[in-house]
Amino acid sequence: MIEKYREFPKEITILKTILRRFSLDLQRKTEFENRLSRKLAGYKGEKELDYHLSQFDHSKFKILHDLRIPHNNTHFQIDSLLISNTFMLSIDSKNYAGILDINTEFNYLIQTLNGNEKVYQDPILQTRIQASQLKSFLIKNQFSPPPIEFLVSVSNSQAMIRNPDNNMEVSRRVCKTPAVSFKIQSFNDKYQKEFLSTKESKKIVKLLLKSHEPYVPDISTMNLPMEHIKKGVQCPECAHIGMRRIHGSWVCNQCGYLSKNAHIATLKDYFIIFGPAITSRQFCDFLNISSIHQAKRMLSTMDLESHGSKKGKVYIPSKDYELWN
Repeated sequence: MIEKYREFPKEITILKTILRRFSLDLQRKTEFENRLSRKLAGYKGEKELDYHLSQFDHSKFKILHDLRIPHNNTHFQIDSLLISNTFMLSIDSKNYAGILDINTEFNYLIQTLNGNEKVYQDPILQTRIQASQLKSFLIKNQFSPPPIEFLVSVSNSQAMIRNPDNNMEVSRRVCKTPAVSFKIQSFNDKYQKEFLSTKESKKIVKLLLKSHEPYVPDISTMNLPMEHIKKGVQCPECAHIGMRRIHGSWVCNQCGYLSKNAHIATLKDYFIIFGPAITSRQFCDFLNISSIHQAKRMLSTMDLESHGSKKGKVYIPSKDYELWN
C-alpha cells in the first residue's frame, strides 16, 4: 500500500520561476540552468522508480515516497521507503548516465560520460548513512526498528554500472531500476521473523508522515538581482512577458494570443519570489496595470483570503490555493 506519493519538487518550480523572471548574467543563468537540469533528471529517475515499485506485489509493504525527516539539527532524505513487518528497505534513486565505477574502499563513484570524468560520493555509503539515520530517528521516538536494508537504484537506461573490485557490497546494493523488485524479493526471502506488528508499522508510518518537512529553498538567500526582475503577465502560448489587458482579456503583443486568466500564473510567480502576500498596488506594479480598482476586482475573484481594510488590505493564498502546481 502506498502511504505517501511523491510530491513534485518545489525547488524545480522555484528554479523555473527564477529563470523566467530574472535577467541574469551568463554565469548565473548557466548555474541555475544546470541546477534545474539536475533536479529534473533526479525527479525523472525517482518517477521511474515509483513505476517499477508499483508493478510488483507490494501488498505486504507500506510504501512512502519522498521523505525528508528532521533529526539531530539536520534532515535526512529517503527517496522511497518500504516497511513490512519483517524488515524496512530504504531505496535511493540515481539517474546518472555513462559508465559508473564504484569504489567502496575510498567511497566514491566515477562517472565517465562523453570522455569526461566526474567524481561523486559513493551512493552505497550515502544510502547506508540514510538507513542509519532512520534507525536512530526511530529509536529516539521509542520504536524498536526491524532490520533496515538499503538499496541504490540506477534509473538511466544509458548507464553502465561497473564493479572493478568485484565487491560483493556493490553487487548486493546497486541495481538498475527494473531489477528493484527482484532485489526486494531477495530481502523478503532473507527476513522471515516478524519484528513489527501491523499496529506498530502503522504507528511508524504515522510518525514519518507527521515528521516530513518538504524542502523549500529560501529564494532570499540566492542573491538575485531584484532590480532586473521581469514584470508583467506572461503569455501561456509563446512565453513572452508583457501581455496587455484589453476588455477583460490579456492580449499578447508577440503572437496575438488571448487569455482570460493569464494573470493567475503571474500571481503565483509573485508569491514564489516575494512570499505569499500581496496588496492591490503591488499587484498593479507586478502585472503592469494602471487601474487599482481593476486590480481589486481581479484579486477578489481568485482563491485568496484578505486581511485588513482600504490601503492596508493584504491578499494571501487560501488553504486550497495551488501555489506549486
